[in-house]
Parts: sequence; C-alpha cells; structure tokens
Amino acid sequence: MKFRLDDQADAVSRLVEQIERALMAEGVPMQVIYAVNLCVEELVLNSVNHGYGGAAAADVEVEVEVEVDVDVERQQQRLIIDISDGAAAFDPTTEAAEPDTDAEIDDRPIGGLGIHLVKRLTDEMSYRRLDGRNHVHLVKGFEPGGDAEE
Repeated sequence: MKFRLDDQADAVSRLVEQIERALMAEGVPMQVIYAVNLCVEELVLNSVNHGYGGAAAADVEVEVEVEVDVDVERQQQRLIIDISDGAAAFDPTTEAAEPDTDAEIDDRPIGGLGIHLVKRLTDEMSYRRLDGRNHVHLVKGFEPGGDAEE
C-alpha cells in the first residue's frame, strides 16, 4: 500500500488516517496500528518541518506492507513501513541526539524524544539514502488478532 503526502494543511493527519483505515481493513490489531501511526506521524512531521522547512508541498511517501505467516510456529506477522522523502540527507538512526531520559524534564534539551519513541515502538529501524531520497525502514511484529508485543 502506497500513500503520498498531499499539499493540504492537514496532510499529515489525513495521511495517518488513510494508513489506519487500510491497516484496519487488513485486520491489524488496533494497538499495533496506534504504535505504527505514532511512528509514521513523528517521522513525516520531522521530514516536513526539518527536511522541507515546513513547506506544504513536501515530497513524502509512505509504503506499508503486511507480511503474514512470517513465523508460522508463533503465528507472527509483521508490518514493513518505508518512509521516503527528497529532502537533504538525514539519518535519524545516527544523527538524532539520544535523549537523556534520566534527566529532570526541565533539564532536558528540546528534541530527540520522538525518534527515541519510534525506536522503542518498533522492532527494527534502519536508514539508507537511495536515488537522492531518504528512506527510513521500520518493522513491527505482531500476533494477528492479538495485542502488540512490547
């Protein structure tokens, strides 16, 4: 399933809603959908706000694939999400500052918590630069009809 950010004011929320409807139709558990949508929203907003400087016409695409019977014995399935944009190269897996989660909230610098959350909510997160585009690849395993694995 491919989704593309449009140039409307509420483009990111509309994109997330489209992904949610598509995943619901595929029978993905809601807990997994919520986690994935939070990750997609964080990464797409980062792309729009930082990569494109808030431009409404940001070139962002999201591809989502549901893989079934990944682990037949455990009845494990997984979502594969690829978020790509044409902004300047930026690897969130290495370039985003790791937040100090032990520091008091008032002592923490702004930024970094979103990427930290994406890493915690997914099983895999990787980055590559291909054909002038950033690609962030996420994997989220789940049991069909069950709750997300934490």
